[in-house]
Amino acid sequence: MLQLICIAILMIAIGLQTVHAFNEKDNNELEYEYINIKDMAQVEVANKEDNSTIIKTLMTGLKLENVEEVEIPSIPREASLPTIKSVAEPVVPKQTWHLPTEVGRITQYPSYWHMAYDITSWRGTGETIFPIANGVVSGIYTDSAGALIVTVLHDINGKKYTSQYVHLSRYAKDLYVGKPVTINDSLGQMGTTGYSTGVHLHIAVLDCALFDPNDPYCPDLNGFFRYGKMRINQDFIGLGSVVYVPPSWEAR
Repeated sequence: MLQLICIAILMIAIGLQTVHAFNEKDNNELEYEYINIKDMAQVEVANKEDNSTIIKTLMTGLKLENVEEVEIPSIPREASLPTIKSVAEPVVPKQTWHLPTEVGRITQYPSYWHMAYDITSWRGTGETIFPIANGVVSGIYTDSAGALIVTVLHDINGKKYTSQYVHLSRYAKDLYVGKPVTINDSLGQMGTTGYSTGVHLHIAVLDCALFDPNDPYCPDLNGFFRYGKMRINQDFIGLGSVVYVPPSWEAR
């Protein structure tokens, strides 16, 4: 393209040769000046060649004077996110104490003369009696009035407790003293044996080991009753001191 432009300018210069120009002077006389178009064309071509030289220099990667190289900063790597440790779910402590029946309603609360809860159920003698905590059967007997009774010894964090279940209609099968039982093992069925005004469970709970001769408070039944009255005066109300007892319930 540059060569075509140069050839065109040379042809114009040869054809026209010269162009007359005039300037107007103060005395209104015309003075002619001769401009050599051919020389002008040669200068223009030289200028274009100089410019093309610069372009070639840039294209060929030659270094120009007074041009500083600029270092392109490296692209930072993506920051790695810290590893999120899995958080263990909180361990929910297992309930130690439970109510003694699936269905129940309180008919009498503990007092100095009656150191137990009386619990009835619309199921009657069909209501199963369960231990209020894991333990060992410590007594199976009938009192002087004919009430069927079971006692269970509980060891809770090194502290001894006894739960007493009275007025059962019958004992559970294969029940014997020394048998380990859990909160899901049957002790028998609710009843009205002995001195009773209706089908219900009389349950007493004390923080001692009944029938243990080494227990200073209740090595026998007489000691159990005496210690129970003392603990009532100290605001220990048996079952209600170890587990919440609602007025009625439909689940343990």
